[in-house]
Amino acid sequence: MLARDVQRVSEMMDVPYKPLANFAQTVFIRGSLPTLKALAACQIMYPEHLEEMTRQSWLGLYSKDIDITDKDNIMKFAEAAQIPNIDKLMEFSLGGEARQQLIDNTAEAIDSKCFGAPWYTVTNPNTGRREKFFGHDRVEMLGWVIGKEYMGYHPPQ
Repeated sequence: MLARDVQRVSEMMDVPYKPLANFAQTVFIRGSLPTLKALAACQIMYPEHLEEMTRQSWLGLYSKDIDITDKDNIMKFAEAAQIPNIDKLMEFSLGGEARQQLIDNTAEAIDSKCFGAPWYTVTNPNTGRREKFFGHDRVEMLGWVIGKEYMGYHPPQ
């Protein structure tokens, strides 16, 4: 049931999806720590590229079923995200500052009572208050809170 639901969402949103060949191996054994550290490094060094690098990592896992923890694949994600200095990013991802950023990100998620994905935390521009949203069905409401019109999954170009 869940697998079919994910496939339907993929089709509706026009996002390529390929089921993981070995879910348990990918999620519970391999994990994603090197990728998360690289994303934390990107958050610090190149925040303007973070969204695209995150997207590339997601596509690597869920659209191509490739090992997102492999250094060469992480570098490909960074290249696709147009990271200016990939070697510097990779080196930085191995250090304490990137590790601490990942710890801080995780603590923020736990403190906000995050319980699933997608989970959004935004700042309400009218009140300054942090607002939390769970689920892709809340994106329209999120847009309303931050004063942006939601144009749907396939907005006009």
